[in-house]
Amino acid sequence: MGAAGYAPPAMPLVLVAVLSVLVGCAVYLGTIRVQQSPSATGFGEAEDEAMESVEAGALPPGYAYLQVSTLGPSLRDRLQGVLGVILLVGVSAATLAFALYELGYLINKTIETFLGE
Repeated sequence: MGAAGYAPPAMPLVLVAVLSVLVGCAVYLGTIRVQQSPSATGFGEAEDEAMESVEAGALPPGYAYLQVSTLGPSLRDRLQGVLGVILLVGVSAATLAFALYELGYLINKTIETFLGE
């Protein structure tokens, strides 16, 4: 059944899925890199000088106390996230399929008009 240059119908889908995972991993690794150079956010050595004048236990200038929860997301939050992703992927795929169909239709009509058929 396998002729040269023939890929089964599922093969392009697997290729797209694998490439998507690889790109996602590359983006993830790119975002968790440790900063090599100072940030351009305005926080740097000047901050160290300001810290000397701050008394112990007080917040440094320009900072606010933010209470962070140590609990992870609940099961409901996780399910909402998964359903949201599934819905987003489904709507995106349908939109892309419709756009490609309309583009093909437009190209087909242009060729038919050009050829006079």
